[in-house]
Parts: sequence; C-alpha cells; structure tokens
Amino acid sequence: MKISYDPKADAAYIYFIKDKKSTRTEEVSEGLLVDYNGDDLIGIEILGVSEKFPKEEIKSITKIEKIDYPTSFAHRISK
Repeated sequence: MKISYDPKADAAYIYFIKDKKSTRTEEVSEGLLVDYNGDDLIGIEILGVSEKFPKEEIKSITKIEKIDYPTSFAHRISK
C-alpha cells in the first residue's frame, strides 16, 4: 500500500496494487472515488482533503511508510 498527496489538486490517493491501470471508477460518496481493474480494487482517491482532515494529518500522509500487500489482499477487500 502507498499513500500520496497532491497539494495542487488537494487530493490523496491510496494505492493497493501497483502497476495496474484503472478500468472502472465509482464515486461512492462526494469526493471519494474507488478505482478497479476488473474486479480488483486498486486504489481510492479522496478529493478535497484539506476540507476533511486537519493540516497536521495531511502533512503526515507523505511520511507513511510504503507497505506492499499481496494482490490477493487487495482482491479480498473488493469482495
């Protein structure tokens, strides 16, 4: 898993599977988008991050250590 934050877009992205492109995106609530490749959940995008989280938490997003989960873990989340 990897989390990134783009201050210009004010958006955070949580990657569950690396090197896969989204084939389908669903907006599950306002500003919360879920990306799939087939049936596999590959990532979640949060828009308007500064409106949802305190500044201290936003700064810490880029400091989160990258953790690689196996594809099967992300697949179980999507089911």
